[in-house]
Amino acid sequence: MDEKTLDRWFSLIPDRRVGVVGDFCVDAYWELRPECGEPSVETGIVTTPVGSARYSPGGAGNLAANLRALGAEKLHCFGALGSDPFGDWLRRALCPDSAAGDGLLRIDRPEYHTPVYCKPFLQGREQSRLDLGGVPLTDGEADRLLRRIESGLAELDVLIVNQQLPHGIHSEFFRREFAALLARKMGEHKVVFDGREHIDAYPGAILKINAAAASQLAFGNPDAPPEESGAAILRRTGRELVVTDGGNGCFVFGRDGTTFIPAIPYAGPTDTVGAGDSFTAGFALALACGFDLTEAAELGNGCAALTIRKVAQTGVPSRDELRALFAGTASRR
Repeated sequence: MDEKTLDRWFSLIPDRRVGVVGDFCVDAYWELRPECGEPSVETGIVTTPVGSARYSPGGAGNLAANLRALGAEKLHCFGALGSDPFGDWLRRALCPDSAAGDGLLRIDRPEYHTPVYCKPFLQGREQSRLDLGGVPLTDGEADRLLRRIESGLAELDVLIVNQQLPHGIHSEFFRREFAALLARKMGEHKVVFDGREHIDAYPGAILKINAAAASQLAFGNPDAPPEESGAAILRRTGRELVVTDGGNGCFVFGRDGTTFIPAIPYAGPTDTVGAGDSFTAGFALALACGFDLTEAAELGNGCAALTIRKVAQTGVPSRDELRALFAGTASRR
């Protein structure tokens, strides 16, 4: 990606209207200090103090954070948050100065909690995760959310559909009604689906999936080569798609052919958490700006290459980092 094309992309992004529908979560990072523990007065059990704590948006929230970092100013978020402190924090983090959070439905049921991935770290290594939330929406709640989504669809240049949780917003009722809504309302607007389950739920969407999910969808097992899986999905469904293949790169399957985009080499320590969201954010923003599938995937590839370099955090790429990355890539050619 040359500097002129990159600057053109950056100049177009602020005017593009981007929507994110999905499972909005919080990533919590807790650095444990067991050496400071003491017996609890009430139970006698030794406590596990947390020396430091930091939080960042996760799931669809991380997608939104990536879009913001890349310059998306006209952002609309559609999802569900609990009436708990994490929900309040996430709403403020995502939508500090705009109406972007008007599509975030507040769920007041006591058993509904904002999804939180609590990640304890001991001497820099992640321990067993503690997860909060994951309670599915009722049909009535899903219907209220769908009405908020419908009111905002006409304003969008691209819509990203995130599916993070097995029991998040994508209930059977939601999937059926949302698929019908997209068929009625989106027309020529671009829809990108990035999920782990229900991959066939939204037939009009461009798929962004990993190699194992593509193989499972195409052949019923996770082990087929991505170039075979993607081609089989395109033949069967007619849906264009991008299959990411970890450290190898990604494959773009368009109606005009297949393109392989190699990963950008990096020899330092890596952390793949959030890399898929960074790819999707860059990819969808490029589509919204009129780039073709291959160009969009190249930009998504660059965003992911930066995020994997941010260890023990849900990282996002910046514009300056992208400029430096692609400048370095060009110099190695």
